[in-house]
Amino acid sequence: MTTTTLPPLLRAATSTFESLALLVAEPAAASDASAATPHAVSVAFAGPVRGRLVLRVSDDVRAALAENMLGASGPSPALQADALGEVANVVCGNLLPALAGRAAVFHLAAPRHLESDRALAPLAGERCEAVVALAVETGRAELALMLADGDAFAHASSGGIA
Repeated sequence: MTTTTLPPLLRAATSTFESLALLVAEPAAASDASAATPHAVSVAFAGPVRGRLVLRVSDDVRAALAENMLGASGPSPALQADALGEVANVVCGNLLPALAGRAAVFHLAAPRHLESDRALAPLAGERCEAVVALAVETGRAELALMLADGDAFAHASSGGIA
């Protein structure tokens, strides 16, 4: 894992949770297994670098995402899953320009729901570039940036997330 991708991943995740879902997100211990994260989604991307962003969250975070984004209480599991996918999509869309530069063009695939217990494990032909754990209100979120073997970002910008 590289230290150049970790700060931009953390900034993209916290700013997305706060601005899109109105949830306070703060760094948490990566090894804290006290909060289960059974809901997982990934967004694959292709461009100058290939890979995927994985987002895993606890039950209460998934429900809060949907409630805050939709402005309704008790959204269905399907709407909660859609909200989780949208958050992953926005985090990925904010992260990639911060890592590859604003001129880089990426194509993002539709969010794909995953089995949570294997979500943060690299697939064949990829490696884990960075992992961030967040305390989100009363729950937990974990994000991982996976890159195709041999791919790397030329530089990570120190600028903010748009």
